[in-house]
Amino acid sequence: MQTDLWSQFGGLVAGAPRYLAHVFSHNADGTSNVQTLEGGTMRANGQLSQTPPYTAWIQDGRVVDAGPNLPLVALEV
Repeated sequence: MQTDLWSQFGGLVAGAPRYLAHVFSHNADGTSNVQTLEGGTMRANGQLSQTPPYTAWIQDGRVVDAGPNLPLVALEV
């Protein structure tokens, strides 16, 4: 059995980061307007079947999945 450890390792760390954002509107071209938790806004590709506003996971500039509907608490240490 031949294994390529480097490609197995790459499968663990590869990929763009995923972050949580609030989707506040859908556009006619299939994109969504989202607001990040830091307060910035952007247009992401894709829409979910939910009616805005809702929370979604954003990865590589596209809406990938529904996020948890929990209150946000920000603490500074």
